[in-house]
Amino acid sequence: MKQINALMRSAALALLPALALAQPGQAADWPRGDVDLIIPSSPGGGFDTYGRILAKVMGEQLGVTVVPKNISGGGGMRGAQAAFHARPDGQTIGLYNVPGIIEPIVTGQDVGYDIAAIDWIGAMAFNQYIVVVQKDSPYSTLADLKAAGKTITFTGYGASGVAANRILCGEVELECQVITGYPGNNDALLGVVRGDAIASVTPIETAASFNTGGDLKAILLMSDRDVAAFPEVQKATDAGYPTLGSLGLIRAFGLPPKVRPEVAEAVTAAFAAAVGSPEMAQWSDDSNSPLDPMDGAELAGLIDEQTALLEKYRDVIGQAD
Repeated sequence: MKQINALMRSAALALLPALALAQPGQAADWPRGDVDLIIPSSPGGGFDTYGRILAKVMGEQLGVTVVPKNISGGGGMRGAQAAFHARPDGQTIGLYNVPGIIEPIVTGQDVGYDIAAIDWIGAMAFNQYIVVVQKDSPYSTLADLKAAGKTITFTGYGASGVAANRILCGEVELECQVITGYPGNNDALLGVVRGDAIASVTPIETAASFNTGGDLKAILLMSDRDVAAFPEVQKATDAGYPTLGSLGLIRAFGLPPKVRPEVAEAVTAAFAAAVGSPEMAQWSDDSNSPLDPMDGAELAGLIDEQTALLEKYRDVIGQAD
């Protein structure tokens, strides 16, 4: 896991050098007292964990209090609504659940925010997916699954996770059936181990933490980065499916529309300085919480790619619950 984090931090240095060197709070009138950070989940989950360490480090660097405010519900939609409609003064930053905020748009819901109007400042992590089978499975590659000549069963957890399984099947033209109803990702993986299904599409970090006993075999990384826990596994582009690399859970940060440019620049610099700090790197190693930072432009591009993929499978998304 530490190798993964080291690789991600190296990538971050290439992505954010100018911002990381900028002085946080370079706008003369920002910050003006405490800054609110809206977290789109209840305390204790993954978004909350990332949000609170960002608030701590950024607040220490700025000399103000960055106050975490948990607004849960709707798969991140309620938090997104609150962050989107906050005063555009830079005093409220939103942590957004991507793709949680995209999926209801794709399925035709009136969400009360406009993703294209959010002023994206960057992301802390991008948790992509991996395809796994039981360790003694006769299938060792995606090509093996396709050559099986039968319906391939998958286990899946949650709306986004089940959709990821179905999107994989659609992109690779694989006839499959997704078994749902598991109470968590680990339970879905346990289902593969005990033979409920042949395979599962699951977050990479979930598979790595679950697989300490070697009960799973990875057959495809839905990513193009190296993952130390699963070396020599075929990657999405190498397998001929580059679009699969845009799918994943993004811990994305943004400002409400119409924040003054100089304030947005100051917030962005403060975010980059916090994410690139030694304290953040130490937290990442100590907590096994990977960092995969990206700047606002790269984040916006990735969100566009992910939106296009989800739009392609809007019927799949609608059935994912």
